[in-house]
Amino acid sequence: MITPVLASTTQAGYQTKSESKNLETITVDFIDVTGAIPIKKEITMSKVEWYAITQELQAISPSEKTMRGKFAAQITIFQKHHLISEDTNIDTLLVKFNKRTNNGLFRSLHERVPKSLPLNNSIFSSLSAISFTLENENGSTLVFGLNTFINIIGFNIVSLHKGYAPDGIQTTGLISDSVPPGQYAGFIFGFFGYWFGEKISTGVYSNLTVAGLAIITAWVPVS
Repeated sequence: MITPVLASTTQAGYQTKSESKNLETITVDFIDVTGAIPIKKEITMSKVEWYAITQELQAISPSEKTMRGKFAAQITIFQKHHLISEDTNIDTLLVKFNKRTNNGLFRSLHERVPKSLPLNNSIFSSLSAISFTLENENGSTLVFGLNTFINIIGFNIVSLHKGYAPDGIQTTGLISDSVPPGQYAGFIFGFFGYWFGEKISTGVYSNLTVAGLAIITAWVPVS
């Protein structure tokens, strides 16, 4: 009776290893930009979960027209997947964001900037929630500027992006707009929120998902 038990144990172990091998994992950079400085951590997750998170973010109801509603929905998804603490509170985060933007500099800037860009399928927005996913078959989506060199305004982030947006780019807030799927280049100034990306090397991601609030963001189509 011992032999069959051992055989069964060996077979179970082999099956477990095979399943683990088939469950492809990736290393993800998760960046929290809601504090005084960005907090970055590396997370290992399955590609199945990665795709689930990106799809859930993109599935947030288009009828949600306020920054509060959009950001709250994004936070709920991150909490569901245990990427941020259950104690994270939308009211506290919005109070923090409003304190940093409720001054003459940003309000004046918002009044002076153009309300649209002259190019077709371009997007410009300020003081708004932003949500997008960038990907590229050759893994060349670029992200730069994850640093604290503009901490004088308290947001600690300027970033440049380039890649394919399979679900377009959406902004909701003082200026609400969206563009269709396509290849885009853009920037974010004064980001407040969360993003995570499948890292290839320093500053290079094969996939990137952004969910949060931005002081200014602009995007143009590229060939």
